Amino acid sequence: MIAARLAAVAFGFLTAVAFAADTPLARQDALADFDAVWKAIDRDYAYMEGPHSAWKRARETWRPRAAKAASRDELAAALDGLLSTLHDDAVFVVDRWTGAPRRVPVDADIWARWRDGAAVIEAVRIFGDADVAGLKPGDTIVAVDGTRVERAVADKLQGTDAGPASRDWALRRILTGPRSGELRVRIASEQRRIGVVERRATTPATASAVLARRVGDARDAGYLRVKAALDDARLAPEFDAALDQLAGTRGLILDLREVTGNGGARATTQAILGRFVTAESAWQLREGHDRTRTPDRVAPRGTPYTAPLIVLVDRWTAGEGEALAAGLSAVAKARLVGTSMAGLRGEPRELKAPRTGLTVRFPAQRALLPDGTARERLVPSIVVDLSQPQAGAGDPILYQGLRLLE
Repeated sequence: MIAARLAAVAFGFLTAVAFAADTPLARQDALADFDAVWKAIDRDYAYMEGPHSAWKRARETWRPRAAKAASRDELAAALDGLLSTLHDDAVFVVDRWTGAPRRVPVDADIWARWRDGAAVIEAVRIFGDADVAGLKPGDTIVAVDGTRVERAVADKLQGTDAGPASRDWALRRILTGPRSGELRVRIASEQRRIGVVERRATTPATASAVLARRVGDARDAGYLRVKAALDDARLAPEFDAALDQLAGTRGLILDLREVTGNGGARATTQAILGRFVTAESAWQLREGHDRTRTPDRVAPRGTPYTAPLIVLVDRWTAGEGEALAAGLSAVAKARLVGTSMAGLRGEPRELKAPRTGLTVRFPAQRALLPDGTARERLVPSIVVDLSQPQAGAGDPILYQGLRLLE
């Protein structure tokens, strides 16, 4: 019996290794994994509205492609196509595969929306490829890679829901571009300018997880920037040390721009929140399919920071970063300054496909503020329009944060 169990474990391990190496994939394995993912989303996805007819049509479209998948990579591509029909950037295949698209917002450096029929850039990631190419907030996009932007968006949606949110989703997906090579963006201007965005490989950051400084004329205010994802193991202890260095300041600017993280980062979120409360408090609500709401609570930890708190956010404050910003607004009365955040909805759950081990992440619960407001609808106290010069030169969001603190 023991030998049989060991043999089964060994077989499972070897199977996982084989799939990881992208060896040929049996049709029954591909279909089993595809069906497992489709059923999980159908049953547990928190934002499946009304009848599931569109989701069933997506199954009819993409299941035959999964059946033809000859490798793990090809199955991942079919699953990505299936999940893309939901038009939700919080739903995606976690694994990388050959030809995998860049993800929004973590891999994106352009944030654009349709405004009065025009595709307008709202934000550009500082020092990103698009910034280097000269694109800037306020630019109106006319074409992408030689295709009129309206046609490119229609092609991306492929006959699925074409509401305003879906058209914005498709626009941002198109503007993420390829993982390597050029993305040519034509801008409406007298010079009919073309921004050539050269996609470059990124390297993991090795610098400190946080940056802390005393600022202001009297150096009596604090500035603390989180530079790592919330699932970085270094972050919590480095955050504690940095905040302790800023003890006694008359106010703190906490910079959460570009802060991301998945559900595995929740311990770090709780640890940071605990430094800003003096009594146990509810910082968010999770809502299940039955509409039952469960509060998440945080208790004080260490010496609390009680001076005024300003939190800087932007479109790259995403996922668990949004949860942290919203939590600070709820329990520490923090004032948010910047643009709206990424708007990734819900509490994530991960599903590992039974045959190939491909992992899919999707929101299985809705995330709400303690007052019942959907987290993705949270708007900063001070909204900064990055296309307006009066927002402040250099770093408009930081400028407004310093101005508010002063």
